[in-house]
Amino acid sequence: MGVILFELKGFLKLLFLTFITVSTSSEVLIVYSHASKSAAASLFADVITSVSNISLIEIFSCDFNFLDEEISKHPNLIAIFDITDNLTSQFKISKLCKDKLLIHFLVSESMPYKNNWTFMLSAPKTNLCEAFITTLKYFNWTTGVAFSSVKNYPIYQANLHNYSEKIDLFSASSGAFVTNFIQKEVLRLGSSLFYLFADNNSSIEIQKNLKSSKMLTNGTGILLISESSYGSTIEGALAIVEKGKETAESYEKYLYLTILDMISLLSNASSYDDSLIMLLEKCPNHYCVNGFSLVNIHENQRKFVGSITNGILMLNSSIVFPGNSVEIPISQKKYLYVSANDGTTNPDAAPSEFVILYNRGFASALKDMNTGNDILQNFQLKLNDFDCGAAVYNAAFNYNCINKDKDKLGLARIMASSSLLAYGEIATLAKLNITLPCIGALNVDSGLSNSTKYPFYSRVSVPSTVLFSQVPLILKVMGWRNIAILYQNDSLGTTANYYINQANEKQNLNIINKLKIIPPLLTRGQLKNYSHVFQDIIDTNARMIVLILNPPLIDYAAELFYDLGMRKGDMIFYSPNVGWLSSVANKDDYTYKRIEVAIPLLAVYQSFFVGEKGKSVHDDLYKSYGNLEPSSFSCLFYDSLYLVGAALDWTINQGKDYTDPTSLQSAIRSVKFAGCSGTIYMQKNSNDVQLTSFTIQSNFYNSTTSALKIYDVGLLAPTSLKVLTIETPFIYADGTSNKPTDFRITRTNCPFDDKLKQTFAKGRALVFGICFFIAVVTTIVTFVVWKKWWNLKVEELTKSEELSIADMIVGITIVVEFFQLLSQGPDIRPLNSMLDDIGDAVSLDVKGLLKFENNIFWWFYTAIIILCGLWCIFCIEIFWHLDETFNNIWFFRALGILADYSMPILGNLCFIPFISILLEVFVCDNSIGNDFKDSYLSIDCYQFCWQGSHIPYAILSTVSLICYHPFAVYCRPLWQEFQHELHVKSFPLYLMVKTVVQVVLIVMNKTIKRSNDIAHGFLFTFLVIFYILILLKFKAYNYERFNWWHNLTLAGVTWVSFLSTMNFLINGKSFPWISLILGGWGVLALIGLLVQKKKYPSLLFRKKGKDTSNLFKFAFSFGKKSKDHHSKIIPQKLDLLSSK
Repeated sequence: MGVILFELKGFLKLLFLTFITVSTSSEVLIVYSHASKSAAASLFADVITSVSNISLIEIFSCDFNFLDEEISKHPNLIAIFDITDNLTSQFKISKLCKDKLLIHFLVSESMPYKNNWTFMLSAPKTNLCEAFITTLKYFNWTTGVAFSSVKNYPIYQANLHNYSEKIDLFSASSGAFVTNFIQKEVLRLGSSLFYLFADNNSSIEIQKNLKSSKMLTNGTGILLISESSYGSTIEGALAIVEKGKETAESYEKYLYLTILDMISLLSNASSYDDSLIMLLEKCPNHYCVNGFSLVNIHENQRKFVGSITNGILMLNSSIVFPGNSVEIPISQKKYLYVSANDGTTNPDAAPSEFVILYNRGFASALKDMNTGNDILQNFQLKLNDFDCGAAVYNAAFNYNCINKDKDKLGLARIMASSSLLAYGEIATLAKLNITLPCIGALNVDSGLSNSTKYPFYSRVSVPSTVLFSQVPLILKVMGWRNIAILYQNDSLGTTANYYINQANEKQNLNIINKLKIIPPLLTRGQLKNYSHVFQDIIDTNARMIVLILNPPLIDYAAELFYDLGMRKGDMIFYSPNVGWLSSVANKDDYTYKRIEVAIPLLAVYQSFFVGEKGKSVHDDLYKSYGNLEPSSFSCLFYDSLYLVGAALDWTINQGKDYTDPTSLQSAIRSVKFAGCSGTIYMQKNSNDVQLTSFTIQSNFYNSTTSALKIYDVGLLAPTSLKVLTIETPFIYADGTSNKPTDFRITRTNCPFDDKLKQTFAKGRALVFGICFFIAVVTTIVTFVVWKKWWNLKVEELTKSEELSIADMIVGITIVVEFFQLLSQGPDIRPLNSMLDDIGDAVSLDVKGLLKFENNIFWWFYTAIIILCGLWCIFCIEIFWHLDETFNNIWFFRALGILADYSMPILGNLCFIPFISILLEVFVCDNSIGNDFKDSYLSIDCYQFCWQGSHIPYAILSTVSLICYHPFAVYCRPLWQEFQHELHVKSFPLYLMVKTVVQVVLIVMNKTIKRSNDIAHGFLFTFLVIFYILILLKFKAYNYERFNWWHNLTLAGVTWVSFLSTMNFLINGKSFPWISLILGGWGVLALIGLLVQKKKYPSLLFRKKGKDTSNLFKFAFSFGKKSKDHHSKIIPQKLDLLSSK
C-alpha cells in the first residue's frame, strides 16, 4: 500500500501530499492542513520511515484540480485521510471520494457524514460526553469548574446541566484573557475539581495557569477529555482518551496512531468493496472508536488505569492525584490550610485545659467560616496542628520540628501563647528562609508591636503596655485619686511602672508610697525581708494598691499584708490578672489570708464577646461544651483564625495570589471585621490590633464551693464620650457598691482591730428605744401645745398684697424642706449621691456632705449645743419681752432684733439637723464586745459609749433636746405673729403635724434605715403619702398657690423614695432610674405650671424699686447728715419692736 502526502493552496492554504508504498495492490492519500506544518512534516517523516516499501514523493504546491489529476495517476488508491479540520475542504474531498470510489476518513466531526464512504476516526462528541459523565459519577464528583471549546460548549452544557447544576462551565480561550480570568474568577470559586474539553492550545494555556496559580494541590483533581490531554504535564491528572491512543502524549502522536491503525486495517483489503466491508465491521455507525480508556499522568508517564465502555468505568490500577495523593478528591470546597502551634508536647507541655481553650476557639471560628456565607464562600479553611513546643523555646528542637514538617505550615501560622516562643519561631522561620504570615492570639510582649522588625507578624491580643496605660484612667473614672503601687524589679514590672506613670501625667492621680520595688522570684520566706516596703504602703493609709507581680509572688504579697495587720476591706488590689489567687480550694492558713485581704480586686482586660458576633460566639461555645462559661482565651483564638480567613477572602476577591505571603500579609493589615472581641483591624504601622474598649473585671469568693467567681464590672472606652459604662456594680468588701474612701480610717483612726467590729444588738435596741421615746414625746407635746395655745385659724389670703421678705422666707422654706425630706429618705443610689449631697447641703445636715467624723463631728456638735443655748435665750426674750422691758439698754434691743430674724432659721429650717445631730450621740449600735461599755459611737470609733466623756455628751444632748424641742414646737407658729409684713401664713395645725412627721422621719433614719434599707424605704414612702393626704384635708398655708406647690414637692419626694426603694430590689443600671426620677420631676413641674396658670392666680406683687441714691449717700458720707439719717432709722425699728 502507498501513502501520498499532498500540499494544496487555495481554500486549504497549505496541504501536503506524500506517497508511501504499503502494499503492491493498494494506496492511500493523507491530506492535512498547514496549522501544524512543521510538526506534521516531522511526524509523517516518522510514518514513512516506519513502514516497509516506502517511497517518498517530492512535496510541491497545487490546487484541487491537481489533486484530482494526482488521484487519477494512482489506480490502486482506495482511501483519503482527511485531517484538514476545515469544513469546505472536507466537502470537496468527500465529493472527490464519491466520484472516484474512494473511502473518506475524517479525523474531526466537523462535517456530518450521511453517506456510505465517510468514516469518523475520532469519537463523537456525544460519546465523549457520556464517558465524561460516567467518570464523574464513578468518583461522585458533582462540583467543579469546567472549560469547553466554543464548538463543544452546547453539548457539554446540556449534559452537565442534567447531571449537576453545581459545576460551573466556562468557554475556553487562550492568552492573557485566560490568565486574568483564572486568577480573578476561577480562583474565587474555590473549586478543587477541574474538567477540560477544550481545544489543545487553549487546554495547555488553562493548565499552565491553574498550575501557576497553585490551584492543583493536594486534595484537588483535574480531568482532561480527549484532545485536552495532549501535551499535558500536570502531575496526577486524569484523561479520557480513545482506546488504543493511551500513549499519545501529543495531538500529532494521536494522528499518527489513528492513521497507522487504519492503514494497517486497509492493508488486508484487495478492493474498495472489501475495504467497506471491513470498515463497517470495525466502525459501527461509521465511527471507528470502540470505547475509551482512563489514563493517569504520573511521573511524566501516561498510565492506563481503567476503561469506559457502555457507560461503565472499570478501574484496574491505582490512581495518583495532584499533590501525590492517592485519596480520591471529593466534591467539596477547596481546602485552605493554616497551621497552629497548640503546644501540647516537647519541650514543655502546656496545661491540658489551655489546649482545650485553644481548640474550642479554633473550632468555633472554623464552623462560622466553613458553614456561613460571610467569607470564603467557596473554600474550606482547615487547621493543621503543628506542635513545636508550648512555653519554653528550645532553638534546636524548634528548628528541627518546623524543618521536618514545613510542608504543613500552610498559608499562615497561629503562634504559641508564649511571647518568648513567638520570638523564637519567628527567628526559626527566618533561618529556614520561610516567609509566612504569623498571628499571635495571646502574645502580649510590647516588642512584638514593631512592624518594621517583624513585618510578617500580627496579633489580636492587646500588648501589656496598652493595658498598663489604662490603669490611671480606670481608677480615676471609678473615683480613686490616691493610690499606692508595688511592682517587681524585672521587665514586666519596670515596663508597667513606666507606662502607668506616663499615662498618669494626664490623669493626675497621687501615687503616695515611696518604696515601690521588690525583686522577682522571691519565696514566701524571702519576701518577709522586704516587710519594710509593705509597711511603707500600709503607713500611707492608701486603700487602692496597684500590684504588678507575677504568681506566686503576688500570693505571698497578699499573705504578708495580712501578717502586717491588713484585713478585709482595708485594701483593694488592682492586678493585671483578676484570677491570680492560686489554690483557693485549699483550706489552709495561706489561702485564708489571701481571700481575706485580696478579694475583691480589680483588673482590666481586652474586651471579649463584644457585640452581636461576640454574643453569637459566646452562645455557641456555651452550648457546645456542656453549658460551661466560655473562656476569654477561646475568644482570642477565634479572632486569630478568623483574621486569617478574612484576609484570605479579601485576597481572593481582589484577584491576588493568596498563596503569596506578601499579598496575604498586606490583606491581614487591611481587613476589618466584627470579631469575638469587637471590631478587629490592625493599627497603622504596628502589629497590634486597634481596640476601642476594655473590660473591667472583679471577683468574689464563694465560700460554699471554695471557688472564685469572676464577673465584668463595666466597659472602659477611652476615646468615647462615655468613658465608663457600668454593667454590674463593683461589690466592695462590705457587700455593697458604696465606694469607700481613698484612705483607710480603720487601723490608724480606730483603737482596735477591725476584725473585732460587730453589730451590737443591745445598743441598737437602746437606740430604737430612745428614738421612739422622742417620737412619742414629740407627739404628746405637739398635741398639748396645739390644743392649748395654737388651736387657731388663719385668715385666707384672698386679695392682692405686696410681696415682702417674710413672704419670700416662707417660699424658700418649702424648697428647703423638699431637700430635707429627701436627705432623710432612702439613699438615692442611681444619682450617685448627687441629690443626697444637695439635700444635705440645703438642709444644713452637713454630715453627708462633708463626711465629718471624729473630731470634726464634735466641732459641729459643740456648735449646735451653743446654738441650742442661744435658742433658749431667744425664747426667754420673746416670752418676757426683754427688748421692751429694757428698751434703754442696747444689748436687749439687739437681742430682740437678733431673735426676730433667727427664730425662723433656728426653729424651722434647723429643726431637722438639730434633732438629728443631737440624737447621733445615742447611736451606739457597734461594738467590740458584748457589754454596753464595749460599744462605741458610730460617728467616732474612739468614743466608747456609756463611760467617760460620753456620759456628759449624752446629758448635754438630753438637756438640749429638752430645751430646744418643746420651745421649737411652740415658737414655730409664734414667729409669724410678729411679722406684720407677712401675708402668707402657715396654719398652726399644719406646723404641729409637720413637727411630728419630721421627728418620725428622723427616728426612722436613725433606726430602721440602719437595719433594713428596703423596709425603711417603703415605710418612708407610706408616711409621706399619708402626710400628703392629711394636707389635702387640712391646708398648710392660707395662700392656695403655696399649698399647690407644697403638695407637689411632697409628691416629688414620694416619687424619688419609691424609685430608690425599688432600686434596692432591682439592682440595674443607673441611667434608667435617673431618667425615671428626673422625668417624674419634670412631669410634676409641668403639671404644676399648667394648673397654677388656670386655678391659682398670683396674689402677691412687687412695687417698683425705691431710689437708692440716699443709701449711697449714707454709706459714703461722714458728716452731720449721715448721723441724722442713722438716728432716724434705728428708732423706727425700735418703735416697731416696742409696738409688739
